[in-house]
Formats: sequence, structure tokens, C-alpha cells
Amino acid sequence: YESTARTGDAEAATAILTEALEALPESPDLLWAKAGELEQGGDVNGAIEIYQALYDRLPNSPIIANNLASLLSVHFDEPETIDRAYAIARRLRGSDVPAFQDTYGWLAHLRGQTEEAVEHLEAAANALPTEPLVQYHLGMAYSAAERPKAAINRLTNAIELFGEADTWPQVAIATAEIERLEKVVAELEAEENGN
Repeated sequence: YESTARTGDAEAATAILTEALEALPESPDLLWAKAGELEQGGDVNGAIEIYQALYDRLPNSPIIANNLASLLSVHFDEPETIDRAYAIARRLRGSDVPAFQDTYGWLAHLRGQTEEAVEHLEAAANALPTEPLVQYHLGMAYSAAERPKAAINRLTNAIELFGEADTWPQVAIATAEIERLEKVVAELEAEENGN
């Protein structure tokens, strides 16, 4: 499956994965691959369903916990879903794995734990400088921490990194937040200059 997927023949890779799952429907590795394929194809709910099933079977796996919590936190904003994701991601607190730092930090931000969020997200963003979502997360946390110039820099960087993938809702949110923060900065500078 993986070698076929690497050739770019998505249709053939999907056929191989489907056949393998028919033979071994409980294989964690195959289910993991299927969840990744669904996520890439935009079927977030399908990917979450598989990750949840894997998490139920393997609750001590930090990578499964990370992927499930990350998907929940990036694609949903209902308080009960964020609380569920946070409960899953708590084990990631203090991790030195950048993806885990990002997931935990973003969830801390969504729960209003700004200082803790910034701490985790700075480490993740510095380790993953080309990941737009990680840069976006840090920018939004900086905004919540009332660090407007730092927030503008990170959010601008995130938009540039998203590039052609500007269908992400985070691009519109970041753009609006930059506009808001630029007004905040202008007001602060006017106050400092006595205007």
C-alpha cells in the first residue's frame, strides 16, 4: 500500500488498502492508514471514527491520542468536543514531540489557558517552522496573550505557508485577526506618542 501511495496512484493505493482491510479488518496499522487516507480526502468524520475506535482499543498510544485530539480540536469548536479532546490530550502535556506540543497547546488555548498554550505552541512552532497550522495556532495564542505584534508576525507567516491551500477556514480567521490586531497596534502606538 505505502509504496503504491508514494507513486501518486491514489486509486490503486485505495484499492490495495480496501482489499487488505477486508482480509484483516482489525489491523491497527491498516486502520491507521485508512484514517489518514480519509483525512487527506476530506472525510474528517470518517477519520475521527477510526481514530476513536483505535483509541478505545489502544488508549495508551500517545500518537493515536494525538491524532484523535488534534482532529477534534481543529475541525470542531463545540465546548463539549473541546473538553473531550482535552481529556484525550492531557497525556501529551510536557511532551517534547512537536506535533504533541501543538495539539496540547492548541487545546490549552481553546480552554483559555493562555500562558500554558503559548509555552507549548512556541516549542512546536519553532520545531515545525513550515507547518502553517502550527504557526496559526501560535499566532492566535499570542493574540490571546495580548502580544499583538508577535501575533501579526506568526499569522502573516501562517497565511504565506498555507499558500494555495487558502480554502482552510484558518486563512480567513487569521486575515481578520491581523486586521483587528493592526488597529490595536496603531492605537497603542498613538497612545505612546501622546496622540
